[in-house]
Amino acid sequence: MPSLGGYSRCGTGRGVVPLALACLLLMPSCVLQDWAAPKDASGARGVSPNLSGPAPDFYVSPTGSPAGDGSFTNPWDLATALNAPPAVTPGSTIWLRGGTYTNGTFFGGYWSGLTGSAAAPIVVRQYPGERATVTKFLIVRGAYTWYWGFEVVHDTPQVGDVFGIDNRAPGTKLINLIVHDATATGIFIGPEVSNAEVYGSISYNNGRTNNQDHGIYCQSQTSALLKDNIVFDNWAYGIHCYAETGPYLQNIALQGNVSFDNYVWGVPSGADILVGGMFPASGITIDQNYTYRTNYSNTQTADVGYDYAVNQDVVLSNNYFAGGWSRVGAWATATVTGNTLFNFTDGGMLWNIGNLSGHTWSGNTFYGDSTATAWLHTPSGNSVTSFNGWRTLTGFTNPGTYAGSVPTAGKVVVRPNQYEPGRANIIVYNWTQESTVSVDVSGILNVGDRYVVQHAQDFYGAPIAGGTYDGGPLQLPTVSITPPTPLATTTAQPAPVTGPTFNVFVLLKTP
Repeated sequence: MPSLGGYSRCGTGRGVVPLALACLLLMPSCVLQDWAAPKDASGARGVSPNLSGPAPDFYVSPTGSPAGDGSFTNPWDLATALNAPPAVTPGSTIWLRGGTYTNGTFFGGYWSGLTGSAAAPIVVRQYPGERATVTKFLIVRGAYTWYWGFEVVHDTPQVGDVFGIDNRAPGTKLINLIVHDATATGIFIGPEVSNAEVYGSISYNNGRTNNQDHGIYCQSQTSALLKDNIVFDNWAYGIHCYAETGPYLQNIALQGNVSFDNYVWGVPSGADILVGGMFPASGITIDQNYTYRTNYSNTQTADVGYDYAVNQDVVLSNNYFAGGWSRVGAWATATVTGNTLFNFTDGGMLWNIGNLSGHTWSGNTFYGDSTATAWLHTPSGNSVTSFNGWRTLTGFTNPGTYAGSVPTAGKVVVRPNQYEPGRANIIVYNWTQESTVSVDVSGILNVGDRYVVQHAQDFYGAPIAGGTYDGGPLQLPTVSITPPTPLATTTAQPAPVTGPTFNVFVLLKTP
Protein backbone atom coordinates (compact mmCIF):
# COMPACT_ATOMS: atom_id res chain seq x y z
CA MET A 1 0.00 0.00 0.00
CA PRO A 2 1.38 3.46 -0.83
CA SER A 3 2.29 5.70 2.06
CA LEU A 4 1.22 9.17 3.00
CA GLY A 5 4.77 10.28 2.19
CA GLY A 6 5.80 13.12 -0.06
CA TYR A 7 5.00 15.78 2.46
CA SER A 8 5.35 16.51 6.11
CA ARG A 9 4.96 19.50 8.34
CA CYS A 10 7.94 21.78 8.75
CA GLY A 11 9.98 20.40 11.61
CA THR A 12 7.61 17.63 12.64
CA GLY A 13 7.54 14.87 10.05
CA ARG A 14 4.40 13.53 11.66
CA GLY A 15 1.39 12.05 9.91
CA VAL A 16 -1.82 14.01 9.85
CA VAL A 17 -4.28 11.33 10.87
CA PRO A 18 -4.30 8.08 12.85
CA LEU A 19 -3.05 5.04 10.88
CA ALA A 20 -6.47 3.44 10.50
CA LEU A 21 -7.81 6.63 9.04
CA ALA A 22 -4.72 7.07 6.85
CA CYS A 23 -5.30 3.68 5.26
CA LEU A 24 -8.81 4.66 4.28
CA LEU A 25 -7.64 8.01 2.90
CA LEU A 26 -5.76 6.18 0.17
CA MET A 27 -8.83 4.52 -1.28
CA PRO A 28 -9.31 5.24 -5.01
CA SER A 29 -11.43 8.20 -6.01
CA CYS A 30 -14.94 8.10 -7.49
CA VAL A 31 -17.06 10.96 -9.33
CA LEU A 32 -17.40 15.00 -10.40
CA GLN A 33 -19.08 18.36 -12.14
CA ASP A 34 -19.81 22.22 -13.09
CA TRP A 35 -21.90 25.28 -12.07
CA ALA A 36 -25.62 25.77 -12.55
CA ALA A 37 -28.09 28.16 -10.98
CA PRO A 38 -30.45 26.39 -8.58
CA LYS A 39 -33.91 25.18 -9.35
CA ASP A 40 -36.57 26.36 -6.97
CA ALA A 41 -39.39 24.25 -5.58
CA SER A 42 -41.22 24.51 -8.90
CA GLY A 43 -38.25 23.15 -10.80
CA ALA A 44 -37.37 26.39 -12.58
CA ARG A 45 -33.68 27.04 -13.11
CA GLY A 46 -31.88 30.37 -13.35
CA VAL A 47 -29.18 31.31 -15.83
CA SER A 48 -26.34 28.77 -15.86
CA PRO A 49 -23.04 30.21 -17.15
CA ASN A 50 -20.24 28.04 -18.55
CA LEU A 51 -22.45 25.08 -19.32
CA SER A 52 -22.77 23.66 -22.82
CA GLY A 53 -26.14 22.15 -22.01
CA PRO A 54 -28.56 21.37 -19.18
CA ALA A 55 -27.30 19.42 -16.20
CA PRO A 56 -29.25 18.08 -13.24
CA ASP A 57 -29.45 19.77 -9.86
CA PHE A 58 -29.58 17.86 -6.59
CA TYR A 59 -30.15 18.92 -3.01
CA VAL A 60 -28.95 17.92 0.43
CA SER A 61 -30.16 19.01 3.84
CA PRO A 62 -29.17 18.46 7.48
CA THR A 63 -32.51 16.66 7.75
CA GLY A 64 -32.08 14.77 4.47
CA SER A 65 -32.07 11.01 4.18
CA PRO A 66 -30.15 8.25 2.37
CA ALA A 67 -33.59 7.21 1.15
CA GLY A 68 -34.18 10.59 -0.51
CA ASP A 69 -33.95 11.12 -4.23
CA GLY A 70 -31.92 14.33 -4.11
CA SER A 71 -34.83 16.49 -5.17
CA PHE A 72 -35.70 19.86 -3.66
CA THR A 73 -38.54 18.34 -1.63
CA ASN A 74 -36.84 15.01 -0.82
CA PRO A 75 -33.14 15.81 -0.33
CA TRP A 76 -30.29 13.50 0.48
CA ASP A 77 -28.15 13.69 3.59
CA LEU A 78 -24.66 15.02 2.84
CA ALA A 79 -22.79 11.72 3.23
CA THR A 80 -25.07 10.08 0.66
CA ALA A 81 -24.62 12.91 -1.83
CA LEU A 82 -20.81 12.87 -1.51
CA ASN A 83 -20.73 9.11 -2.01
CA ALA A 84 -21.24 9.58 -5.76
CA PRO A 85 -24.84 8.49 -6.38
CA PRO A 86 -25.24 7.20 -9.97
CA ALA A 87 -27.65 10.03 -10.79
CA VAL A 88 -24.94 12.64 -10.15
CA THR A 89 -23.14 12.90 -13.46
CA PRO A 90 -20.52 15.37 -14.76
CA GLY A 91 -22.04 18.83 -14.96
CA SER A 92 -24.39 18.28 -12.02
CA THR A 93 -24.70 20.68 -9.09
CA ILE A 94 -25.36 19.56 -5.53
CA TRP A 95 -26.87 22.35 -3.44
CA LEU A 96 -26.31 22.39 0.32
CA ARG A 97 -29.33 23.76 2.10
CA GLY A 98 -28.75 25.87 5.20
CA GLY A 99 -28.02 24.35 8.58
CA THR A 100 -25.31 22.36 10.34
CA TYR A 101 -24.19 19.00 8.99
CA THR A 102 -23.11 16.89 11.96
CA ASN A 103 -23.76 13.30 10.93
CA GLY A 104 -20.61 12.56 9.01
CA THR A 105 -20.11 8.82 8.63
CA PHE A 106 -16.34 8.93 8.06
CA PHE A 107 -14.76 9.20 11.53
CA GLY A 108 -17.25 11.96 12.27
CA GLY A 109 -16.38 13.92 9.13
CA TYR A 110 -17.14 13.65 5.42
CA TRP A 111 -15.51 11.90 2.46
CA SER A 112 -16.21 12.95 -1.13
CA GLY A 113 -15.69 10.63 -4.08
CA LEU A 114 -17.62 12.81 -6.52
CA THR A 115 -15.84 12.81 -9.89
CA GLY A 116 -16.70 14.88 -12.92
CA SER A 117 -14.66 15.82 -15.97
CA ALA A 118 -12.43 18.69 -16.98
CA ALA A 119 -15.15 19.98 -19.33
CA ALA A 120 -18.00 19.44 -16.88
CA PRO A 121 -17.00 19.46 -13.21
CA ILE A 122 -19.46 18.60 -10.49
CA VAL A 123 -20.21 21.51 -8.15
CA VAL A 124 -21.02 21.17 -4.45
CA ARG A 125 -22.30 24.57 -3.44
CA GLN A 126 -24.08 26.37 -0.62
CA TYR A 127 -27.66 27.25 -1.53
CA PRO A 128 -28.07 31.01 -2.23
CA GLY A 129 -28.98 33.09 0.80
CA GLU A 130 -28.40 30.27 3.29
CA ARG A 131 -25.51 29.24 5.53
CA ALA A 132 -24.38 25.63 5.31
CA THR A 133 -21.89 24.43 7.94
CA VAL A 134 -20.01 21.14 7.54
CA THR A 135 -18.52 19.97 10.83
CA LYS A 136 -15.26 18.14 11.57
CA PHE A 137 -13.58 17.83 8.16
CA LEU A 138 -13.98 17.18 4.43
CA ILE A 139 -11.75 14.71 2.59
CA VAL A 140 -11.70 15.14 -1.20
CA ARG A 141 -10.64 12.21 -3.39
CA GLY A 142 -12.82 12.55 -6.50
CA ALA A 143 -11.38 14.54 -9.41
CA TYR A 144 -12.86 17.59 -11.15
CA THR A 145 -15.21 18.71 -8.43
CA TRP A 146 -15.68 22.27 -7.21
CA TYR A 147 -16.57 22.99 -3.56
CA TRP A 148 -18.11 26.40 -3.19
CA GLY A 149 -19.26 28.85 -0.56
CA PHE A 150 -19.94 26.76 2.56
CA GLU A 151 -18.30 26.60 5.98
CA VAL A 152 -16.07 23.82 7.34
CA VAL A 153 -15.41 23.94 11.08
CA HIS A 154 -14.03 21.57 13.72
CA ASP A 155 -15.98 22.78 16.75
CA THR A 156 -15.22 20.04 19.28
CA PRO A 157 -12.03 18.85 21.04
CA GLN A 158 -10.04 16.36 19.01
CA VAL A 159 -7.08 14.13 19.79
CA GLY A 160 -4.83 14.02 16.75
CA ASP A 161 -4.21 16.22 13.74
CA VAL A 162 -6.89 16.47 11.05
CA PHE A 163 -7.01 18.89 8.16
CA GLY A 164 -10.17 20.96 7.72
CA ILE A 165 -10.17 20.10 4.01
CA ASP A 166 -7.80 17.37 2.83
CA ASN A 167 -7.64 17.51 -0.98
CA ARG A 168 -5.67 14.98 -3.06
CA ALA A 169 -7.86 15.04 -6.20
CA PRO A 170 -6.87 16.42 -9.65
CA GLY A 171 -8.73 19.33 -11.22
CA THR A 172 -10.46 20.38 -8.01
CA LYS A 173 -11.38 23.89 -6.94
CA LEU A 174 -12.12 25.24 -3.46
CA ILE A 175 -14.06 28.49 -3.98
CA ASN A 176 -15.17 31.10 -1.43
CA LEU A 177 -15.14 28.63 1.46
CA ILE A 178 -14.88 29.52 5.16
CA VAL A 179 -12.55 27.04 6.91
CA HIS A 180 -11.62 27.45 10.55
CA ASP A 181 -10.58 25.77 13.80
CA ALA A 182 -9.20 22.60 12.24
CA THR A 183 -6.89 20.70 14.56
CA ALA A 184 -4.25 20.73 11.80
CA THR A 185 -4.02 22.81 8.62
CA GLY A 186 -7.24 24.43 7.46
CA ILE A 187 -6.89 23.67 3.72
CA PHE A 188 -4.37 21.07 2.56
CA ILE A 189 -3.51 20.62 -1.13
CA GLY A 190 -1.46 17.45 -1.53
CA PRO A 191 1.16 16.73 -4.21
CA GLU A 192 -1.19 14.24 -5.89
CA VAL A 193 -3.36 17.13 -7.04
CA SER A 194 -2.85 18.56 -10.53
CA ASN A 195 -4.17 21.97 -11.57
CA ALA A 196 -5.52 22.68 -8.09
CA GLU A 197 -7.13 26.00 -7.22
CA VAL A 198 -8.00 27.60 -3.88
CA TYR A 199 -9.86 30.81 -4.54
CA GLY A 200 -11.52 33.48 -2.41
CA SER A 201 -11.59 31.35 0.73
CA ILE A 202 -11.21 32.54 4.33
CA SER A 203 -9.04 30.41 6.62
CA TYR A 204 -8.40 31.18 10.29
CA ASN A 205 -7.70 29.68 13.76
CA ASN A 206 -6.40 26.45 12.24
CA GLY A 207 -3.69 24.20 13.66
CA ARG A 208 -4.82 24.24 17.27
CA THR A 209 -2.95 21.11 18.37
CA ASN A 210 0.68 20.85 19.43
CA ASN A 211 2.01 20.58 15.88
CA GLN A 212 0.89 24.18 15.27
CA ASP A 213 -0.32 24.12 11.69
CA HIS A 214 -1.26 26.58 9.01
CA GLY A 215 -4.07 28.32 7.15
CA ILE A 216 -3.35 26.82 3.71
CA TYR A 217 -0.72 24.15 3.05
CA CYS A 218 0.04 23.62 -0.63
CA GLN A 219 2.25 21.26 -2.62
CA SER A 220 2.31 20.71 -6.37
CA GLN A 221 3.96 18.40 -8.91
CA THR A 222 2.18 20.13 -11.82
CA SER A 223 0.52 23.47 -11.06
CA ALA A 224 -1.48 25.14 -8.30
CA LEU A 225 -3.17 28.52 -7.93
CA LEU A 226 -3.88 30.20 -4.59
CA LYS A 227 -5.74 33.43 -5.35
CA ASP A 228 -7.66 36.08 -3.42
CA ASN A 229 -7.78 34.09 -0.17
CA ILE A 230 -7.94 35.74 3.27
CA VAL A 231 -5.77 33.93 5.82
CA PHE A 232 -5.28 35.08 9.42
CA ASP A 233 -4.69 34.04 13.05
CA ASN A 234 -3.55 30.52 12.26
CA TRP A 235 -1.27 28.79 14.76
CA ALA A 236 1.94 28.97 12.71
CA TYR A 237 2.09 29.96 9.05
CA GLY A 238 -0.61 31.56 6.93
CA ILE A 239 0.08 30.26 3.41
CA HIS A 240 2.62 27.43 3.67
CA CYS A 241 3.94 25.98 0.39
CA TYR A 242 6.59 23.63 1.75
CA ALA A 243 8.12 20.25 0.92
CA GLU A 244 10.85 18.11 2.42
CA THR A 245 11.11 15.57 -0.42
CA GLY A 246 10.30 15.22 -4.09
CA PRO A 247 9.53 17.80 -6.78
CA TYR A 248 6.50 19.02 -4.86
CA LEU A 249 6.88 22.79 -5.24
CA GLN A 250 6.38 23.17 -8.98
CA ASN A 251 4.52 25.97 -10.80
CA ILE A 252 2.73 27.47 -7.82
CA ALA A 253 1.13 30.90 -8.20
CA LEU A 254 0.11 33.08 -5.25
CA GLN A 255 -1.97 36.03 -6.43
CA GLY A 256 -3.99 38.62 -4.58
CA ASN A 257 -4.02 36.82 -1.23
CA VAL A 258 -4.10 38.73 2.06
CA SER A 259 -2.39 36.99 4.96
CA PHE A 260 -1.89 38.54 8.38
CA ASP A 261 -1.06 37.82 12.03
CA ASN A 262 -0.43 34.12 11.46
CA TYR A 263 1.60 33.42 14.57
CA VAL A 264 -0.40 34.69 17.50
CA TRP A 265 -1.26 31.35 19.08
CA GLY A 266 1.90 29.35 18.53
CA VAL A 267 5.00 30.16 16.46
CA PRO A 268 6.12 33.80 16.70
CA SER A 269 8.52 33.39 13.76
CA GLY A 270 5.98 31.76 11.46
CA ALA A 271 5.62 33.69 8.21
CA ASP A 272 2.38 34.93 6.71
CA ILE A 273 3.57 33.61 3.33
CA LEU A 274 6.15 30.85 2.83
CA VAL A 275 7.22 29.13 -0.39
CA GLY A 276 10.21 26.79 -0.16
CA GLY A 277 11.60 23.79 1.66
CA MET A 278 14.31 21.14 1.53
CA PHE A 279 13.75 20.31 -2.16
CA PRO A 280 14.17 22.96 -4.89
CA ALA A 281 11.12 24.94 -5.93
CA SER A 282 10.59 26.07 -9.53
CA GLY A 283 8.10 28.09 -11.55
CA ILE A 284 7.00 30.18 -8.56
CA THR A 285 4.97 33.39 -8.96
CA ILE A 286 4.13 35.58 -5.96
CA ASP A 287 2.23 38.62 -7.20
CA GLN A 288 -0.02 41.27 -5.61
CA ASN A 289 -0.23 39.68 -2.18
CA TYR A 290 -0.73 41.66 1.04
CA THR A 291 0.46 41.10 4.61
CA TYR A 292 0.22 42.87 7.95
CA ARG A 293 1.64 42.28 11.42
CA THR A 294 0.49 43.90 14.63
CA ASN A 295 3.57 42.46 16.36
CA TYR A 296 6.48 43.02 13.99
CA SER A 297 9.49 42.44 16.23
CA ASN A 298 11.56 39.42 15.11
CA THR A 299 8.80 38.04 12.88
CA GLN A 300 8.63 37.14 9.21
CA THR A 301 5.96 38.47 6.91
CA ALA A 302 7.20 36.55 3.84
CA ASP A 303 9.74 33.74 3.38
CA VAL A 304 10.37 33.21 -0.32
CA GLY A 305 12.71 30.27 -0.77
CA TYR A 306 13.34 29.07 2.78
CA ASP A 307 17.01 28.33 3.55
CA TYR A 308 17.81 24.71 2.74
CA ALA A 309 17.64 24.24 -1.04
CA VAL A 310 18.91 26.25 -4.00
CA ASN A 311 15.67 26.88 -5.86
CA GLN A 312 15.19 27.44 -9.57
CA ASP A 313 13.11 30.49 -10.50
CA VAL A 314 10.73 32.95 -8.89
CA VAL A 315 8.91 36.14 -9.85
CA LEU A 316 8.19 38.29 -6.78
CA SER A 317 6.24 41.32 -7.92
CA ASN A 318 3.83 44.03 -6.79
CA ASN A 319 3.41 42.68 -3.27
CA TYR A 320 2.74 44.85 -0.21
CA PHE A 321 4.52 43.42 2.82
CA ALA A 322 4.05 45.35 6.07
CA GLY A 323 5.70 44.36 9.33
CA GLY A 324 8.52 41.93 10.01
CA TRP A 325 11.31 40.43 7.94
CA SER A 326 10.92 39.46 4.32
CA ARG A 327 13.39 36.74 3.39
CA VAL A 328 14.42 35.81 -0.16
CA GLY A 329 16.23 32.50 -0.13
CA ALA A 330 18.63 30.98 -2.62
CA TRP A 331 17.30 31.15 -6.21
CA ALA A 332 19.14 30.49 -9.48
CA THR A 333 17.03 33.25 -11.04
CA ALA A 334 14.75 35.77 -9.36
CA THR A 335 12.88 38.81 -10.62
CA VAL A 336 11.96 41.10 -7.75
CA THR A 337 10.12 44.24 -8.83
CA GLY A 338 7.34 46.62 -7.83
CA ASN A 339 7.13 45.43 -4.22
CA THR A 340 6.49 47.65 -1.19
CA LEU A 341 8.13 46.80 2.15
CA PHE A 342 7.53 48.59 5.45
CA ASN A 343 9.55 47.80 8.56
CA PHE A 344 7.95 50.12 11.16
CA THR A 345 10.30 51.35 13.92
CA ASP A 346 11.49 47.93 15.03
CA GLY A 347 12.26 44.60 13.44
CA GLY A 348 13.90 43.63 10.15
CA MET A 349 13.35 44.63 6.55
CA LEU A 350 14.97 42.21 4.10
CA TRP A 351 17.22 39.14 4.26
CA ASN A 352 18.87 37.61 1.19
CA ILE A 353 20.49 34.19 1.03
CA GLY A 354 22.98 32.75 -1.43
CA ASN A 355 24.45 33.71 -4.79
CA LEU A 356 22.58 36.68 -6.26
CA SER A 357 24.11 36.72 -9.74
CA GLY A 358 20.85 35.57 -11.34
CA HIS A 359 18.70 38.12 -9.48
CA THR A 360 17.12 41.22 -10.98
CA TRP A 361 15.90 43.78 -8.46
CA SER A 362 14.22 47.03 -9.52
CA GLY A 363 11.38 49.44 -8.80
CA ASN A 364 10.77 48.38 -5.21
CA THR A 365 9.60 50.87 -2.56
CA PHE A 366 10.74 50.85 1.05
CA TYR A 367 9.34 52.60 4.11
CA GLY A 368 11.19 52.98 7.37
CA ASP A 369 14.60 54.21 8.44
CA SER A 370 17.19 53.62 5.70
CA THR A 371 19.99 53.84 8.26
CA ALA A 372 18.46 51.22 10.56
CA THR A 373 20.30 47.90 10.83
CA ALA A 374 17.41 46.01 9.27
CA TRP A 375 19.10 44.36 6.23
CA LEU A 376 21.00 41.09 5.91
CA HIS A 377 22.72 38.98 3.27
CA THR A 378 24.20 35.55 3.92
CA PRO A 379 26.79 34.24 3.21
CA SER A 380 28.29 37.71 2.71
CA GLY A 381 28.07 38.04 6.46
CA ASN A 382 25.70 37.46 9.32
CA SER A 383 25.73 41.01 10.60
CA VAL A 384 22.65 43.10 10.13
CA THR A 385 23.43 46.26 8.18
CA SER A 386 21.84 49.40 6.74
CA PHE A 387 20.21 49.81 3.33
CA ASN A 388 23.42 51.15 1.79
CA GLY A 389 25.44 48.41 3.44
CA TRP A 390 23.05 45.82 2.04
CA ARG A 391 23.38 47.24 -1.46
CA THR A 392 27.15 46.92 -1.17
CA LEU A 393 26.91 43.30 0.00
CA THR A 394 24.42 42.29 -2.70
CA GLY A 395 25.76 44.35 -5.58
CA PHE A 396 22.26 45.67 -6.36
CA THR A 397 22.84 49.18 -7.66
CA ASN A 398 19.21 50.26 -8.00
CA PRO A 399 16.90 47.78 -6.24
CA GLY A 400 14.45 50.49 -5.19
CA THR A 401 14.17 53.59 -3.07
CA TYR A 402 13.02 54.72 0.32
CA ALA A 403 9.81 56.72 0.06
CA GLY A 404 9.91 57.93 3.65
CA SER A 405 9.83 56.74 7.21
CA VAL A 406 6.08 55.98 7.10
CA PRO A 407 3.44 56.07 4.38
CA THR A 408 1.78 59.47 4.18
CA ALA A 409 -1.43 58.15 2.66
CA GLY A 410 -3.61 55.09 3.15
CA LYS A 411 -3.86 52.25 0.67
CA VAL A 412 -7.13 50.67 -0.47
CA VAL A 413 -7.19 47.60 -2.72
CA VAL A 414 -10.38 46.25 -4.35
CA ARG A 415 -10.14 42.78 -5.88
CA PRO A 416 -13.21 41.54 -7.77
CA ASN A 417 -14.28 37.94 -7.27
CA GLN A 418 -14.04 36.08 -10.56
CA TYR A 419 -16.69 33.50 -9.63
CA GLU A 420 -19.41 35.64 -8.08
CA PRO A 421 -20.36 38.93 -9.80
CA GLY A 422 -20.93 41.67 -7.23
CA ARG A 423 -18.43 40.21 -4.78
CA ALA A 424 -14.96 41.59 -3.95
CA ASN A 425 -12.28 41.63 -1.29
CA ILE A 426 -11.42 45.10 0.04
CA ILE A 427 -8.03 45.53 1.77
CA VAL A 428 -7.44 48.73 3.74
CA TYR A 429 -4.15 50.00 5.15
CA ASN A 430 -5.27 53.02 7.15
CA TRP A 431 -1.86 54.54 7.86
CA THR A 432 -3.30 58.00 8.53
CA GLN A 433 -5.86 56.69 11.05
CA GLU A 434 -8.96 58.00 9.30
CA SER A 435 -12.34 57.08 10.79
CA THR A 436 -13.71 56.11 7.36
CA VAL A 437 -12.24 55.25 3.99
CA SER A 438 -13.68 55.91 0.54
CA VAL A 439 -13.86 52.80 -1.65
CA ASP A 440 -14.64 52.85 -5.37
CA VAL A 441 -16.68 49.75 -6.26
CA SER A 442 -18.04 51.01 -9.58
CA GLY A 443 -16.39 48.08 -11.33
CA ILE A 444 -18.11 45.62 -9.00
CA LEU A 445 -21.68 46.85 -8.51
CA ASN A 446 -24.24 48.40 -10.83
CA VAL A 447 -26.43 51.31 -9.78
CA GLY A 448 -29.47 49.90 -8.01
CA ASP A 449 -27.71 46.75 -6.76
CA ARG A 450 -28.29 45.87 -3.15
CA TYR A 451 -25.20 44.97 -1.16
CA VAL A 452 -23.65 44.32 2.24
CA VAL A 453 -20.06 44.64 3.42
CA GLN A 454 -18.85 42.02 5.90
CA HIS A 455 -15.69 42.21 7.96
CA ALA A 456 -13.44 39.25 7.16
CA GLN A 457 -12.78 38.69 10.87
CA ASP A 458 -16.53 38.60 11.57
CA PHE A 459 -17.84 37.18 8.32
CA TYR A 460 -21.12 35.90 9.73
CA GLY A 461 -21.68 38.92 11.97
CA ALA A 462 -23.67 42.08 11.37
CA PRO A 463 -22.63 43.93 8.18
CA ILE A 464 -20.51 47.02 8.70
CA ALA A 465 -22.27 48.66 5.74
CA GLY A 466 -25.03 47.95 3.26
CA GLY A 467 -27.86 49.35 1.22
CA THR A 468 -28.59 50.16 -2.41
CA TYR A 469 -25.66 51.20 -4.56
CA ASP A 470 -25.99 54.72 -5.97
CA GLY A 471 -22.86 54.76 -8.12
CA GLY A 472 -20.65 56.69 -5.69
CA PRO A 473 -17.82 55.40 -3.52
CA LEU A 474 -18.69 53.46 -0.39
CA GLN A 475 -17.76 55.07 2.92
CA LEU A 476 -16.54 52.25 5.13
CA PRO A 477 -15.71 52.65 8.83
CA THR A 478 -12.21 51.64 9.88
CA VAL A 479 -13.41 49.49 12.72
CA SER A 480 -11.60 47.60 15.48
CA ILE A 481 -13.09 44.11 15.30
CA THR A 482 -12.29 41.55 18.00
CA PRO A 483 -10.98 38.47 16.14
CA PRO A 484 -12.88 35.20 16.55
CA THR A 485 -11.98 33.14 19.61
CA PRO A 486 -10.61 29.65 18.83
CA LEU A 487 -13.11 26.88 19.48
CA ALA A 488 -12.72 23.87 21.77
CA THR A 489 -9.37 24.94 23.17
CA THR A 490 -7.76 27.47 25.49
CA THR A 491 -5.16 30.01 24.41
CA ALA A 492 -2.47 31.96 26.22
CA GLN A 493 -3.46 35.34 24.85
CA PRO A 494 -6.18 36.90 22.73
CA ALA A 495 -5.59 37.48 19.04
CA PRO A 496 -4.53 41.05 18.25
CA VAL A 497 -6.98 43.60 16.92
CA THR A 498 -5.77 44.97 13.58
CA GLY A 499 -8.18 47.92 13.25
CA PRO A 500 -8.37 50.76 12.73
CA THR A 501 -4.96 50.54 11.01
CA PHE A 502 -5.71 47.43 8.97
CA ASN A 503 -9.03 45.95 7.87
CA VAL A 504 -10.16 43.40 5.31
CA PHE A 505 -13.75 43.48 4.09
CA VAL A 506 -15.83 41.32 1.76
CA LEU A 507 -18.35 43.10 -0.48
CA LEU A 508 -21.38 40.94 -1.35
CA LYS A 509 -24.19 41.69 -3.76
CA THR A 510 -27.51 40.64 -2.23
CA PRO A 511 -30.93 39.89 -3.75
